[in-house]
Amino acid sequence: MTDTSPHVSARRVPTQRGGDARLPRDPLRAVADVNDAVRGGLDRDAVLGLVARKVRNLLGAAACTIMTLEDGDVLLIRSTDGEAVRDLAGTWIRTADTVEGQVVRRQQSVIVPDATDSTHGRVGLPAVLAVPVPGYERPGGLIEVADGPGRRFTPEDARTVGLFAASVGMEIEHDRARTDLERLAITTTPGTMSLQQTLDTLTSGVVAATGALACAVHVIDDDLSLRRASSFDPDHVVDAGMGAAGPSVAQAAIAARTAIVHERVLADEPDGPRQRNGPAASDPPRATALVCVPLLSRGLVLGVLCCHCPAGSPPSKLELAYLTVVAGKAATAVDSSQLVAAAQEKAALEERQRLARELHDSVSQALYGIALGARTALRTLDGDPRQVEAPIGYILALAEAGLADMRALIFELRPQALAEEGLVAALRKQLAALQARHGVATHAELGAEPSGALKVKQTLYRIAQEAMQNIARHAQANRVTIRLTETPAALALEIGDDGIGFDPNASFPGHLGLRSMRERITEIGGVLDLTSSPGQGTQVRARAPTGIWR
Repeated sequence: MTDTSPHVSARRVPTQRGGDARLPRDPLRAVADVNDAVRGGLDRDAVLGLVARKVRNLLGAAACTIMTLEDGDVLLIRSTDGEAVRDLAGTWIRTADTVEGQVVRRQQSVIVPDATDSTHGRVGLPAVLAVPVPGYERPGGLIEVADGPGRRFTPEDARTVGLFAASVGMEIEHDRARTDLERLAITTTPGTMSLQQTLDTLTSGVVAATGALACAVHVIDDDLSLRRASSFDPDHVVDAGMGAAGPSVAQAAIAARTAIVHERVLADEPDGPRQRNGPAASDPPRATALVCVPLLSRGLVLGVLCCHCPAGSPPSKLELAYLTVVAGKAATAVDSSQLVAAAQEKAALEERQRLARELHDSVSQALYGIALGARTALRTLDGDPRQVEAPIGYILALAEAGLADMRALIFELRPQALAEEGLVAALRKQLAALQARHGVATHAELGAEPSGALKVKQTLYRIAQEAMQNIARHAQANRVTIRLTETPAALALEIGDDGIGFDPNASFPGHLGLRSMRERITEIGGVLDLTSSPGQGTQVRARAPTGIWR
C-alpha cells in the first residue's frame, strides 16, 4: 500500500448552495455527457475514465485520479487521466493521516496549495484539489485533481468537480451492490448435493445473510397445493406466517410471478400456548413482514420462497435482489430434481415392460413347456415306460434354458451386479441364456476383465444384450461369436452370427433396437458399425473410448 502523508497546510472549501447558476456551460455539458454514458449502460471503469478525462480538461490540470473507498477503510485508485498518474491505477492509499482520508471522513473538499512531497507518485504536481464522492451507507471515495507549481485551485474549481461526484457515487454504489449480491448468492450450487440439502442450505443462508427471522421454500404439488419442502425457523414463525395471511400472499406472488412484500403482525395461536417449539401464550406477538418470491424455471412457477423479516425492517432493494437470486437457485434445484425423477420413472417403466416381455418370452414359455413335458411323461409311463426318456430330456432342456434366462434377468435386476461381477461375466450369462433357450452354438473370446470405466461397460453390455435379442428373434442363426478386446484408448465389442441377415438401409417400423444401440454408444463418444446383407449373417462392432471415462 502506497504511503501518503503530505505534511502540508490544507484549506477546507465551504459548501456553497446555489453556485451552479454561475457555472459556465462547458461543465454542465460535460456532466450531461457523463449522465448519458451512465444511462446508456457504460460499465463502471469506462464511466470513471470519462469523468477523469472531463474533469482534467475542464480544469486544465495535469492529472486527475478517482479513488474508491474499499473494505478496511483504504482507498483504491480506480481511474486516472494524465501522463503523470497514468501508471497509478490499482494503487492502494491509506486513509490514516492523509489528506485523502480527511476528505473521505469529513466529506468536505480540501485544497492543498503546495504539496512538496510526492504523494502516491504525483512527482512535480504540488497543487492538489480533493473532492469527496458520496455513498449510500458509507463514503464512496474521492476525485482528486493535481497540477504543477504555481497553480491555485479555487472553491469554484471544487464546485465544478463536485458536479461529477453524484455520477461517480452512483457507479461506486452499483459496483458495491453487485459485489455484495454475488457474495451473498454464493451459498450452494444446485446439483452438488441432494434437493433437501440444497434447499436447507439456501433457507439457512437467507437467514444468516439478511437477518430475517425465518425462511421457507414451498413447492407446488400435483394437486396445486403448496407443500413446505424446507425451512430454517429458529424463532418458530413459519407456521404462523403460512397459517394466516401467508398462503394468500404466496399465491399472489405465484400469480404475479414477482416478489411481494406484505406487512403483517403474527397473533397468538387461538388454541393456547404451544407445548414445544414456540413461545408461551403470554409472550407478546412478534411482528413480521412476509416476503414471497416465486420459484421460476423454464417459464414455469414451481413454488415460492417465503422470508419472514422483523417489522419495521422490510428488505432493501439489495436484499430483494438477493432473495430473487436464491429463489432462482431453489427453482433450478427443484426443476432438476423433478426432471430427474420423471426420467427415472420413465426408465423404470420401460425396464419393467422389457422384463415383462422377457419373462413372457422365456421363463413363462419354459414353465409351460415343462408342464406339457411332464404330462407327456406321465402318459408315457402309463403306456410304455421305455419311451419316457425323451419327454424327461425335453423337460430337463427347458428347465436349463429357464434357469439360464432367470440368471440373466436377475443379473439385470441388480444395479450393482455389473460393477461387482464385471462385463465378462455378464456377457457369458447372456450367451448361456441364448444357447440354452434357442440351441444356438456360441463362441466367446472375452479374455480377462477389462479396465474400462463402469459407464463404458454398461453401454457395451446393453448393446450386446440388444444384439443377442435381435439374433434370437430374427436371425435364425446356428452360431454366434462374441469378442471383447481392449486397447489403451478403447474397448471394442464384436458380435457376429451366421443367420439370414438383412439390409441395414431398409426401414423397419416399430423396431428401435438398432437406433437404441447407436444412441447408447454416441452418448459416450463411441462408434457403432453394423455389417449385414441377406443370407450373409450380421456383424455388430461397437468401439468406446476409455481414456475420457477413467
